[in-house]
Parts: sequence; C-alpha cells; structure tokens
Amino acid sequence: MSLSLLAMAAPAALGCNQGGGGGGSTADEPADTTGDEPSPGTSTGEEPSVTSEGPVGPVCGDGVVEGDEVCDGVELNGMSCADVDPTFTGALGCSADCLAIDASQCVAEPVGEPRVALNELTSKGAEAGPFAGKGDAVELFNAGDGPADLSGWRLSDDDTFPADKTYVFPEGTKLAPGERLVLVELDAVTGAGDLPFGISSSNPETLTLVDADDKTRDALTVEGVAAMVSWCRLPDGTGSWSHCEQTLGAPNVEAKTICGDGTREGAEACDGLDVGAAKCADRGFTGGAMTCTPKCTLDSSMCTADVAVAVNELESTNDDIELFNAGAQPVDISGWILTDMALDATFDPAVDDEKLVFAPGTTLAPGQFLVVKRGNQPGQHAFGLGSNGDTVTLLKPDLTRVSEVSYGADQAALSFCRVVDGPQGSWAAGCTPTLGAANSAP
Repeated sequence: MSLSLLAMAAPAALGCNQGGGGGGSTADEPADTTGDEPSPGTSTGEEPSVTSEGPVGPVCGDGVVEGDEVCDGVELNGMSCADVDPTFTGALGCSADCLAIDASQCVAEPVGEPRVALNELTSKGAEAGPFAGKGDAVELFNAGDGPADLSGWRLSDDDTFPADKTYVFPEGTKLAPGERLVLVELDAVTGAGDLPFGISSSNPETLTLVDADDKTRDALTVEGVAAMVSWCRLPDGTGSWSHCEQTLGAPNVEAKTICGDGTREGAEACDGLDVGAAKCADRGFTGGAMTCTPKCTLDSSMCTADVAVAVNELESTNDDIELFNAGAQPVDISGWILTDMALDATFDPAVDDEKLVFAPGTTLAPGQFLVVKRGNQPGQHAFGLGSNGDTVTLLKPDLTRVSEVSYGADQAALSFCRVVDGPQGSWAAGCTPTLGAANSAP
C-alpha cells in the first residue's frame, strides 16, 4: 500500500450562509415587514417553532468506526504499521477526520536485519501435537530477513526480571528468518521444559522480551481467558493480536470459533453458561446441572445420582482420590468401577487395564471417607491423574454413572475438592489437602 494513499486527510470545513441573493435582508437594510399578513399555516413568531432532526451520522472522535470512517481515534480496525508494509514498525494513527490511516510514524526495518517477536501463546497448554501435555507455551517468530542470535536474551512475566521467573536463552540460540521457536513451561519435578513461570488463564498477564543489551524487543499484555486456546499475531510476527486456532510451531490461523465468549459456535459443545439442551440425564445421572469446561466441553461434575456416595477430593501430584458417603445409610460399592478413561458409547471396561474394581464386601459407612491411592496393590488404582487436566468417573457395575469430576490444568496440583463434602458440594481448586477428612476450602 502506498503511503500517499494513507496521508492524513485535512478536516472538511463547515460552511454557513452569509446572506446575499434570494431577497434576504442585510445588516444595512432591514427587511420590510409592514403590511404583510401571515398566510395560513405560517408561524407568526408568537407560536413555538418546530424543528426536525435527521439521522445522526458517524461521529469522528467517539472511538467507534462507523459509516464511511476508515478509523476513529485509537480504533484502527485491527490494522498496524505492518499492514501498510510488512517491514514497517512503529505506531499507526488515524487522521483528524477519521477518513484515512496515518502512517507517518511507521518506520521501515533495515534490510538484512532480524525481527524477533512474540507470536503465539496458550495459557492452557497444547491440546495435540509435539507440545501436548507440556504446560503453557509461548512461540517466538523471526519476521525479519536476517538471522537472530538470541544468546542472553530474556523472557519473563515480571518486568523486573527476577531470576526465579525469567527464562534466559542459552548461548548459541539462533533463529533464522521465518523460523519459529516454541518454549514450554518448566516441570519442576522432571526439569523438562523452559519457562519458569506459567501464564494465567483468568487474569491479565504481561510478557516482556529483552535482548542481551536489555533493550525491549517485544511486550504483550493479554487477558488470560483470551489465551486459553491460542492468542496470536495475524500475520505472523508483525500483525495485531487476536483469537487463533492452536498452531504452535506452524503458521498462525484465525480462530473459526472463540471459546469463552459465551456463545456456542462450530464444534463447541458448550460455551460458558450456554450448554444448549445438554442435561445430566443424558449421561445417566438422576439430577444436578450440566456445566461447561474452559475448553468448551461438557462437564458433569455437578451432576448427581440416586446414591449419596461421590468423588470428593483428588490431587494430581501423588494421584490420590477420595470417595465420601454423605448419606445416613451404609453403601455397598462392591464391583463399582473407578476410571479416568473417556466414557462414550464404545466404552468397554474389559479393555480398561488401569481401572479399579472395588472388591466384594467393600462398604462405605455413613460419613466415611475412603482414600484410593495409585498403585498396583488391591484397592489401588493404576491410572495417573494428568497435571494438565483429567476426568475421573465412579460407575456402578452396570456402568451407570455415580459421580464424575473434570478439572483443568494445574487445578489439582495441591487439592481439588468439593465445598461442602458430598455430591451437592461445588468443586474448587487450591483446597487445603485433607484426604480422609472433611474438606477445607481454599
């Protein structure tokens, strides 16, 4: 796009009738009003005048692009200097009359120079592909036409760059033109990963990238909920930020649907409070309310059955799971099944090698807590609870659901529990661990 087409347009002058012609009066010659009788329907000046207002047009300066406006104040219709020319950086502006983009502050990148930028991030981790299960992720992209040496560069979610929340790029880290680098959250237990900080999925988060000379190369503030799937630049490396499909390590793609906007779209089973016609009865429960996960999948954690036993607390560090009988009568759970396998029409317990089937004679007394540990001994379950989210289901021998709970990334690292105990309690993350005793709210 030529800069000449984006020059700031001059404001249009507003004209007024200054008299002359048409029999109008002037200041030197007062109008002759004697002898004139008002014609029917003509105001005599003693009656209130009536005015009519036509439709209100676009208002330049109200921050809303409407009508023939190209932009309005800081509202630039999602455009940036890079939309004028991919090599441009700087601050794009809007003309005083809102009819043209002002690119006078855009600056061209030097030829042969790298241009490294934050390009994509997710606050819930990759759902598939080589980065799945590795926690929060940030992608960098070199949009320049020269190689970049990232040795000694730093990335943090704290602009004071404390050592425990700062990733320092190792010596020799290179990024060629058009190349991407994906960094994933550091696992404190295994030591795998890169970033010693996570990305909030609910609160505002600010990431800052500086080079070895402490010069800020890029910075981003994002509402955490916007990054639960993917928040990315379009086009890569230079464009404005928006909701995207998750494409870590590959070119960015605009999102077809936006999980978290409260409206079911495309393949979304639910979104926020919008669960469509889904009911707990659809999954074999007798009561309760169907809810929605942050990833827009149906969640039956608040569905209830006709018994008082329920999954009551769990944690994904040692993978302990607690059951509780909130009723006034003992409940025989012989043959009941505890599993984290996805349940659908094809579920076959015979091929679920990690499930726990409770032994004959297993009974829960009124008010009793039962802690099921992970292991291969009798009374233990063999499946692990994922730190990035999982679903645990308690089934009767006929595969009728009794209790089911889904949790998200990091929610069960300490304790994920019901408040209050039993099937009527709401689930909360960050509980004080009380396995085998009454739950304690965060």
